[in-house]
Amino acid sequence: MKKILILSIILLLTAMFSWAAARQSWYPRPNTVNLRDTLIVQVVKRRGPAVVSITAKRLVRQRVNPFPNNFFWREFNVGPVVQVPADFLGSGFIIQRDGYVITNNHVVDQAQEIHVTLADGKRLSAHVVGSDPRADLAILKIHGPGPFPTIPLGLSDDLMIGEPTIAIGNPFGYSQSVSSGIVSAIHRQIIEPNNPKPLTNLIQTDAAINPGNSGGPLLNIYGQVIGINTAIRGKAQNIGFAIGVDRLSSLIPRLMNPATVNKVEIPLHLVAIRTMTGPDHVHQRVVVMGTQGPAVESIDGCRTSTLADAYAALLQVTLARKDVRVKFNNGLVREYRVKTAPPPAVVLASEKILGMGLDQVTPVLAKRYHLGVQSGLLVTQINPGSVAAKAGIKPGDVVVQIGPYRVRTLDDLAALLPYIPKAKVVRIVVVRQRRFGVGYLRFP
Repeated sequence: MKKILILSIILLLTAMFSWAAARQSWYPRPNTVNLRDTLIVQVVKRRGPAVVSITAKRLVRQRVNPFPNNFFWREFNVGPVVQVPADFLGSGFIIQRDGYVITNNHVVDQAQEIHVTLADGKRLSAHVVGSDPRADLAILKIHGPGPFPTIPLGLSDDLMIGEPTIAIGNPFGYSQSVSSGIVSAIHRQIIEPNNPKPLTNLIQTDAAINPGNSGGPLLNIYGQVIGINTAIRGKAQNIGFAIGVDRLSSLIPRLMNPATVNKVEIPLHLVAIRTMTGPDHVHQRVVVMGTQGPAVESIDGCRTSTLADAYAALLQVTLARKDVRVKFNNGLVREYRVKTAPPPAVVLASEKILGMGLDQVTPVLAKRYHLGVQSGLLVTQINPGSVAAKAGIKPGDVVVQIGPYRVRTLDDLAALLPYIPKAKVVRIVVVRQRRFGVGYLRFP
C-alpha cells in the first residue's frame, strides 16, 4: 500500500511539473552559484538575438555651397537647395519567425530603402508592411530565409511602478546596447514633432534611451516586451518613454491586413485574447473578431500560436488561391473565399467624379519609377472624355496640388473631393517627367 501511495505521489508530481513546463515559457532564474549571472544577463542573452538595428535611407533637403573650397564663401549660407540621400538609424525587434519586425513609424517614414542588421551582424533588406503615423508604429518584413528568433509580447496594462525594465537597441549606431532601469510612471503623454496627435498612455522609464533606440523593445524582468521605446525628454536625464505593448497588439490586424498589403480580401478578421496566467506567462488565444472562441489552431496548415502568426499566414495567400482553410481547436474546419480587395472609397470616388484612377506615391514607388517627387497621387488611368482627360492629365502624372491645396495623400484628396465640383473650375498641378504642369478641371 505504501509503495502504491509513493508511486502515485511521484506520478502526480511528474504530471504537475510536466504541465508547468508545457504552460510556462522561458524565464530567468536566480543563479546562486554565479552571482554575475543576474536575471538581466539571462534576459539579454535570451532575447538579444531578436533585436535588430535599422538603417533607413531617405532624401533630405540640403543647401549646396557652389564654392566649398573657398574660405570666404563657406561662411555664407548660399547655393541651391537639393535633395540628397541620408541614413537614419533606429532599432526594432522580431515578433514572428518569418521575419516580421516592430519599430517606430518615425524610424522608417519616407524611407526609400530599409536594411536591418541582425545580432550576428548579417545585413538584410526589408520593406514596410504597414504603419500608423499617429500611433508611431510600423511593421517591417525582412527579405531573407527564416526562421528568425523572436521576442514574446507581454502586457502593459498591469505594470507596477518600480518594476525592473531592460532596453536593448542601437543608440548612435552602437548595436545591441543594453540599459536597465525601472518603470518610473505610466499613463504619460507627449507630443512628437510632425505628429499632430499626442502619444498617450506611455510608459516612463529611467533606463537609458538615446537617439537610435527608437523602435527597440522595453522588456520586463521575464524577457517579455512591455513597450516600444519611442522618445526621450530633451534637456533631461533618465526620462524616456515607450509605447505600451497592448497598443501594438490591438493594431496588428490593421498593420498586417492582407486587403491593404496585398490587395487580397479574406472575410476573416482575427483578434487576440491575452491574459496573464502568472507573473511570467501570457496566455494568448487567437479568435474570430466578436467571439470568445473557439481558438484558431492553424491557417492553411501553419500553426497560429500568436496573432502575428495568424496574419503572417494570411499574408502568404495570393489571388491564385480560391479558399483559405482555417482549423479551430474544437476540430471545426472552415474555408474562407479569397477575392480581390476593392480600391479605397476615395479612389472609386475619384474615378467617378474626376475620371482618373489614383495610387498614393511612396518613396519606394518614387524611386522605382523615377517620379521626381516623394509624395502625391500617381495617375494610373484616365477615362476617355472625363474631366481629367479634358484637363490634359495623363497616366504617369503625379497630382501634387488641387486648387490652393497641397495634395500629398489619399486622405488629402478625400477631404477635398466633395467640394471640387462645386467650384466649377479648379486648377490642378501635376509633375510629369520631373517638370511641373498646370491644367484646369472644368465641371458642368
